[in-house]
Amino acid sequence: MDNSIKLLQKIMDICSYRQKILASNIANADTPGYKAKDINFQEELKKAVQSENISLTVIEAPTTLPNRDGNTVNVEVEMTKLTETILMHNSAVQLLSKRIGMYKDALRGGR
Repeated sequence: MDNSIKLLQKIMDICSYRQKILASNIANADTPGYKAKDINFQEELKKAVQSENISLTVIEAPTTLPNRDGNTVNVEVEMTKLTETILMHNSAVQLLSKRIGMYKDALRGGR
């Protein structure tokens, strides 16, 4: 078909992977010594556009300071990141749906 479908699939994969990481952070918000994790979201999206393969690297989230118990999860920050990720994922799903709809219309003779 075309590269746009492959790119949208990669974007959805990256978003799904990040959602799992962020959900894990939120689930461990009260775990002493837990370090919040993330991926460099913008960099991973750039790599997806430029490369055929994606290899996601999990990093320690640089945006929070540790609590007294050493935990670095800030639930508000994690929820903001999760919302951003969900919006990106939903946008990719909508674009993919539109793209597939265009192919279906073309196969039906433009009706």
